[in-house]
Amino acid sequence: MTPLSVAIVNYRSGELLPACLDALSRHSGSIRFEVLLVNNDREADLASLRWAAGPEVRTIQSASNVGFGAAANLACQEARGEFLLLLNPDVLVGAGAVESLLESMRLHPEAAIGLPQLRNPDGSLQYSCRRFYTWQTLWMRRGPWRRRWAAHPTVRQHLMQGWDHASLAEVDWGLGAAMLIRRSALAGAELFDKRFFLYFEDVDLCLRLRRAGWKVIYVPQAIMTHEHRRESSRAGALLAKWHHLSSLLKFLWKHRFRLQA
Repeated sequence: MTPLSVAIVNYRSGELLPACLDALSRHSGSIRFEVLLVNNDREADLASLRWAAGPEVRTIQSASNVGFGAAANLACQEARGEFLLLLNPDVLVGAGAVESLLESMRLHPEAAIGLPQLRNPDGSLQYSCRRFYTWQTLWMRRGPWRRRWAAHPTVRQHLMQGWDHASLAEVDWGLGAAMLIRRSALAGAELFDKRFFLYFEDVDLCLRLRRAGWKVIYVPQAIMTHEHRRESSRAGALLAKWHHLSSLLKFLWKHRFRLQA
C-alpha cells in the first residue's frame, strides 16, 4: 500500500497550484506518495499548468462544483494510501512537515487526524486548532458583532490563544485546510458529509471521530504556510455568508443541537 495519498481540491485556485505542488515535491523527502487533484472548476484547464518534477498527479474531474466536502470524498474513494493528506491549494508544505505528521500519527495509533502548525505568509501563527463550539462561542463568533467579542476570554479559549502551540497536544478540531487522516479510522465511510457544501465539514468530521473514540492531535513540528483568503472580504461575500449560515444550520440539526463530543 502507498504510505500516503495527497488530496487537493481546486476551484478557481489554479494560480496557486504550481507553488503548492512544488513545495510538496521539494519538502516530502523520501516519502512515497500519490497526488489526487479534484477539479471542481469545469472552466479550468489544469493540463496547461506546469510544476516541478515530482510524483504523478492524477486529476479527477467533477461534473460540476459539487462543494469542498463532496470533492474531497471523490479523492478519498480513489486514494490508495494508508494516510490521506488533505491540502488546500493555498497551503505550502514546509521542510519535514509531512514526515513529522506521519511519524506522530504512527506514534499515536489512537489518533485519527494529525494537524500541522499553520503560519501566515509573514511567519506569524494561525490559530488553526480549536475547541468545539459552545452556544456562547457560536453567538460571539458567528454574527456582525463578532469584532466586539474578539478578545473575550471565551473566544480566546475557543481559538486556543492562551496556549503556546509549541508542544504536541490533543485538540477538538482543526481547519480542513491541511490535515492528515488515518483512513482506517473512517471505517469505510465517506470522509466528509457531502451535505456541507462549504464550511463546518471539518468540525463535523472531527466531532464524529471523537465520538467514535478517536483523537485529534496537533503536531507543531509540522509547519506549513497558509495564505488564508477570507471569502467574506472578496467578491463572493454574500454567497460565502450564505454557505456559512446554511452549513451551520445543517450542522446543528444533524447533531440535534449537541455541540460537544
